[in-house]
This record gives sequence, C-alpha cells and structure tokens, in this order.
Amino acid sequence: MKTNFEKVKDLIAQSNLSLPDQIDLIDLFLKANDSELESVADLFLSDSSWIEKINVNYKAKQAIFRAGDSKTWKQILETEEKELGNVNE
Repeated sequence: MKTNFEKVKDLIAQSNLSLPDQIDLIDLFLKANDSELESVADLFLSDSSWIEKINVNYKAKQAIFRAGDSKTWKQILETEEKELGNVNE
C-alpha cells in the first residue's frame, strides 16, 4: 500500500506542471509527515486542479516572502483560507 506522500508525489508527477515545478512541489511535501498528507492526497485525488492551485499559491508565497511584503502575505493567506473553506463545505 502506498504512503500518502507517494500518492501525492505520483499525482504531482502526472500533472501538467513543468518538471521544475513538480520537483519544487514534491520537495515542499517532503517536509510533512504522512498523516498530514492524507487530506492533501484526498484533495488531489478528488480534484487534480488543486495541484496547479497549490503550486501557484506556493510560488506566490515564495515571492512575497523574499520581497518582505507583509500586507500581500496577509492577503494571500486570507484568499487561501476562503478557498480551503469552500472545499470543506
């Protein structure tokens, strides 16, 4: 039986993301433990468009963090919270 990380990794590898983006996103999920990835695996399995959404969000956060833009950081977190709230409904 595959671990949740393996499921997430396979789904990302099957996505339309560029190879560098796939590698970056897989590296991000390496930092999580397997139980934390269960909901991610379920989300990606139910709607693969979330792989692109998470990738775009992650890249935006990286750019905002490097720029030190706390106002935009708060805005992106608010948007993320609303989108994830819609998933849970």
